[in-house]
Parts: sequence; structure tokens; C-alpha cells
Amino acid sequence: MAVADDPLAPGNQKVVPMTLQAGATFDDRNLPQQSISGWYRIPDWFAGATIRTETVAPNGRIEKSVRQRERGRQLDAKGRIWEAKREPIMYDIDQDKTVVHTILEDEVPLSASATHVAMAYYFLMVCERKKDHVIEDSYRTIQFHSFAPGPDGSIFAQIEKSIYFKPDGTVRNVLINPASYVERKIRAFAPLDSDDKFNYKESFVEFLQRSNHSELIPQ
Repeated sequence: MAVADDPLAPGNQKVVPMTLQAGATFDDRNLPQQSISGWYRIPDWFAGATIRTETVAPNGRIEKSVRQRERGRQLDAKGRIWEAKREPIMYDIDQDKTVVHTILEDEVPLSASATHVAMAYYFLMVCERKKDHVIEDSYRTIQFHSFAPGPDGSIFAQIEKSIYFKPDGTVRNVLINPASYVERKIRAFAPLDSDDKFNYKESFVEFLQRSNHSELIPQ
């Protein structure tokens, strides 16, 4: 599995564009464009569509945090599930008076097994006030999440560490084990060959050919 670069190393910090900083009016035309940059394998239990409705802090405090994720796009010739690195992945987190536009700029699989997945997520977060669409805050964060399968297709998740950056790219703060959450399965995995954005099957076949694994190309 890939290993995430040191996020605090010089040159790794990124400035938030002025059009997405506090005080600006949110316009989704200012968000980055999506592309497929690669593929990686995931265990069966990690695939499919899930929903999270809240996060739980170590002190038991519950915070509304609604978001959906879908993982897995293709099956190889051995029946194993692969996810497309189609960054940035974008979804919204509803927090009552604000909506947090979550731009997942990169996701790095650190480890995966039949019982555990570890991921590093590189986010750009843009907090829009619902009533007037003004951006209240924006920042980047790098989060390290661990996942384990639960009953009925649910997934238990722990945010192991979060590093928050100010809009100018300097470190705001670092949190250890800031929250946990549960993802409920809402739809089982099914291979997806294409949608209105990508031809996943064509991209997957090209990836396997480039990786010298033509024997894994699905028929």
C-alpha cells in the first residue's frame, strides 16, 4: 500500500484559493475538476454505498454530521473489488445552519485486510452559511481513519488523528482520536462501468494494462 507523505514537510502545505475563503460567496464553479488518477483494491465489506449521520467525541458528545459515501467501481478477473482514485471526490455535510462542502483532494490507502482498512484523507473544507451562501470558514485537513466491519454490513470508523491547516497553509491544530462514527450500508456493491462523469471500465482496463496485470482484466 502507498504511504502518505509527511504533511508537515516544507512545500506540502497548500493555500486555500481566495474564492473559497471566508467572506466570499460560495460558487461551485470555483471547485476543482475531477479526474481518475489510479485504482486500488478494497475488501468486500468496505465496498458499497453507506451513510453516516453523526460523529461521537471521546467525551461522548454527539455531533450531527450527515454524509454519504460510495466505494468500489470495478471487479477484476478474480472477483476482487477495486476503487477508482477519482479525486477530488466531493460531498456535503449537513450541520443545520451550515453546509460543509467537503472536497476530498486525495485519499491514500495505507493498509487493507479482511478485518481492517486504514486510510489517509486530504480534505479541503468549505463552510457555507445556508441563509445567504456566504463562506464562514475554509481550511485544509489531513485525517487518518481506521475502519472495521460491523454487523449487518455496517462499518465502524475511528478518526485516529486530524491535522488542521489555516487558509494560508500553516498548521492550525492537531487532534488525536477526535471522533468515531458508524457507517450504515444503504446499497450493496455493484460494478459500475460508466456514469455521467467517467468510463470506469475503460479506465480500469487501461490501468491494469499499464501495471502489467492484463490477466486481471475482467471479461
